[in-house]
Amino acid sequence: MKTIERLFLPLSLIKSLQRQFDVAGLKINLSKLLIWSIIIDSLISLVILILFRDLFQYYKGVNVLISFISYLAITFFFVFVLFAFLFYGYITYKKVKRRNEIEDVLSDYLELVAANVGAGMTIDQALWYAIRDKFGVLAYEMETVAKKIMAGDDMEKAVYEFTDKYDSPILKKSFVLLIESIESGGEIASLISKIAWSVKENQIMKKEIAGNVTMYTMFIMFASVIAAPLLYSLSHRIIIIMSDLTQKIDLSSVTSVSTKLPIQTIGQGISATDFKIFAYIMLFVTSLFSGMIISIVKKGSIKEGLKNIPYYIIASISLFLLFSVILTSLFSNIGI
Repeated sequence: MKTIERLFLPLSLIKSLQRQFDVAGLKINLSKLLIWSIIIDSLISLVILILFRDLFQYYKGVNVLISFISYLAITFFFVFVLFAFLFYGYITYKKVKRRNEIEDVLSDYLELVAANVGAGMTIDQALWYAIRDKFGVLAYEMETVAKKIMAGDDMEKAVYEFTDKYDSPILKKSFVLLIESIESGGEIASLISKIAWSVKENQIMKKEIAGNVTMYTMFIMFASVIAAPLLYSLSHRIIIIMSDLTQKIDLSSVTSVSTKLPIQTIGQGISATDFKIFAYIMLFVTSLFSGMIISIVKKGSIKEGLKNIPYYIIASISLFLLFSVILTSLFSNIGI
């Protein structure tokens, strides 16, 4: 199975992907993932070519088989890129979710560890007796770390193996400070308490920043999810109305009239179908970038808001269709 991985991916990329799977907490066999991706990609590409078989006519005078293979290769490539993008988004979401699960309870756990150390326990005992079910995945990880330490493993190694599983700078820095304080022989209890308060203070600051920029995010969301679909649907309806009106005008009687106005070309602009395709593309792009901007403004990182971007896109396109139906009904009732 290793041959399949090396056939499509370089060794450095294979190691990087496996590292990302571990950080995201995914137990995925890379070889099987590639095989299934190729199979599904090929099937989807064939279905797309069957549905859009009229595209073969663009290759004038070229053998049908060559045309088919060319389009299949192009479609396969674009579908594979789309799969890679979606899978990258899924991995990023899993990494952020795991990181947030740890960071949300980290300060409370460290407070208990500081209290245990202040009560006279050794650091391994303090880590063990601070474990609570409410800490979720952190309780499981710290239980593993405490068992390794009690079994005689090096504490620094056990802690670093734990922190490397998560994409969390806060987690890594907190335990680096803990290890360094133990090695230096300082007042461990007070230092752990300060680390816990710093983590909590960082979380409070993030919530305050998110609250202060709520109005900006609401404005961006309104513009991309509500205003843009409404304006595009209204423009689409106007194009349809103008097209119907120009078709009813008899321009044959005015062809001999000398005028600078382009009377003969009236109604030959963009069609309603082309504009609708344009609207779908623009709504998708606008919603995508709006979701990214909202995530950066509110959370400080695009990764934090990846899970919300599909909802923005679906809501934007759905409202466009809804507004189109409403405007169609409205204009038909008034005889336009």
